[in-house]
Formats: sequence, C-alpha cells, structure tokens
Amino acid sequence: MTSQIYFLIILFLFTSLILAFIPYLTRKTENFGVSIPASLYDRDDFKAMRKKYMLTLLIVGIFLATVLFILVPLLSQSVMYIVYTIILLAYIVAAFILYLPFHFKMKQLKAIDNWQEDRKQSFVVDIKFRQEKLIYSNWWFLTSLIIIIATITATLILYDHIPDKIPMHTDISGNVTYEAKSIGNLLFLPGTQVFMLIVFICINFVIKNSKQQVSAENPEKSKQQNIIFRRRWSAYLIWTAALTQILIMFLQLTLIFPTLLTYENTVLFTITIIIIATTLILALTTGQGGSRVKVGKRSNENAIDRDDDRYWKLGQFYFNKNDPAIFIEKRFGVGWTNNWAHPASWTVIGVIILAIVVPPIFLI
Repeated sequence: MTSQIYFLIILFLFTSLILAFIPYLTRKTENFGVSIPASLYDRDDFKAMRKKYMLTLLIVGIFLATVLFILVPLLSQSVMYIVYTIILLAYIVAAFILYLPFHFKMKQLKAIDNWQEDRKQSFVVDIKFRQEKLIYSNWWFLTSLIIIIATITATLILYDHIPDKIPMHTDISGNVTYEAKSIGNLLFLPGTQVFMLIVFICINFVIKNSKQQVSAENPEKSKQQNIIFRRRWSAYLIWTAALTQILIMFLQLTLIFPTLLTYENTVLFTITIIIIATTLILALTTGQGGSRVKVGKRSNENAIDRDDDRYWKLGQFYFNKNDPAIFIEKRFGVGWTNNWAHPASWTVIGVIILAIVVPPIFLI
C-alpha cells in the first residue's frame, strides 16, 4: 500500500503542474478570467502576473509534495490517506484563492485603461462551422465496447471458476472486505465500464455541440485553431476510453484469476501515467481553444470580441440566461463548462449524479 501512496504523491505533482500552467493555456483574448485584446496578451505586466502565479503554485506544490514524502514512513496508512486528501483539497482551494487577486487586478486595469474605447467590438459567428469535421466519429468507441463485451463474456463463462468469496471493498487502512460472489457483484465493474463509456460519448457530444468561439481579431485563424482543438480532444477521449476499459477489464480478471493481483499496481500505475502524460502533452501543445496551435499570423487589432465579462462570475462561472448555449469553453483552464443560468445545466448535473448513484445500488 505504501507504493500506492507514493504514486498518489506523484499524481499530486502532476496536478500542481497543470494548475500552475493554466494562465499559459488559456486563450490570448483572456487573462485571469478577464477579456482583453489579443494584441495585449504579451504586455510586460501581464506576463509578470502569469509568471508570478505559475512560480507560486509550483513552489507551494513541490513543498507540499516534499512534506508528503517525508510523512509516509512516519504515519500509518489510514492517517496518511487522510493527510493526503486534506493537503490536495487545500492546495486546489489555495490555487483559486491565489487566482482571485490577479483576476481583480485585471478588472481594475481594464477599467482604467479602457481597451474597448478605440476598438470595434464584434461577435463573430461562422455559419459553416458546424459543417466542419469537429470530432471523430463515435464509431471509434467500438473498441471500448468490444473490451466491455469481452469482460462480461469472460465473467459469465468462467463464473464457476471464480472463488466463492471475492474482494469488493478496501477501507482507508487498506484492509480488503470480501463478499460472497453473485452475478450482481461480478457485474459491478462491467457496469462501471458501461457507465464510463456513456460518459466519454457524452463528452464527445459536448465537444461537438459546445458554443463556437471565433475571435474577431483573426476569425479564420481562430476557427482553424478551434477545429484542431476539438478534434484533438475528441481523439484523446477515444484513446483514454480504451485505456480505461483495459484497466477495468484487468481489475475484473483479478477476481477470476487472483494470481493476477501481483501485477495490479504495475498495470494501474502504467496506464494512469500514460493517461496523465497524454493529458499534459495535449494541454501544453494545444491550449484552450487551440490557442497554442500555430496556423496563421494575420490579425485585425482594431477589432475585439464583444465584452461579456459581466456574465462570468469571478471570471470562471458563466451565467447568461439569454444565451441558448448549454456548454461553452472555460475562461480559465482547458476544456468546457456549463452555462449555469440555463436550466438544462442543472438537469445534466442531476442525471450524472443519478447515473453514479443508482447502478451500484441496483447491482448490489
């Protein structure tokens, strides 16, 4: 179990790295949740703000990871898990608290400098955008479906060879609880596979149908970057879905062949590291909305995007009841978020919660 704790600490370092570099991954039309002309993105004081944020989070993250490494041999496993969880949550909260002064500073600078005064605000919509190939087909998820079918088939065929008692739960101290085998217990992990596949397909749908965001300063460049951004993340979903299904299938096979438990940590760590490394590479090379993708140079500095800062609470939470879009790009970070003023957003959250809670209860 100690190896798992060390692995969690490595994951903590990856988390701190991602959080620290967020200001460099956002679109060049935003800085700490405040919209700006792209031509001002490399202003010296803005660059200094991003650098200060990054270095602060990296230093704090490395310091906390070092503390965790030191505590591993000194604390029991159960206490160590509690300490790890508290430190991880505290670090995420601290990152948000650190963000706030930079956000409010940006709002103050924007009010003083009045960047919009000499520039025409525009809202660009490409009517042919949806005709582009924005994502990879959901048929690519057939690979994941085949893995799920193979998992269920192997479980049913080899049911009589499975031990009468199977491991079902692990408490915070690492103690394993065994239960009598049943169809319901043995289908818990395949049920998780099905749920995860549905989640990945739904995210692919969100990527395709989320609100288009085309920069007024360089519409064609922005459009191409956004297409590449969506397609790369769609491919990432297909890749990650397959790896996740392989991992869960292996965990299911350990119930059928207990001797495979010897390799459990190796398989778990290897697949997780591959997924994390892929995530980092994709985020750093693509950026939010494809902002780090090089596709062109020409821009119109006299035009800027329509200012919608008033709809972004603290620069991160979008509330606009007049916007029919449910899913939009994040302002601070990489990926998508909800329009929280749209009733469908809360419906989506409710469905997700039910999908997580109901199947385990039904299977048990």
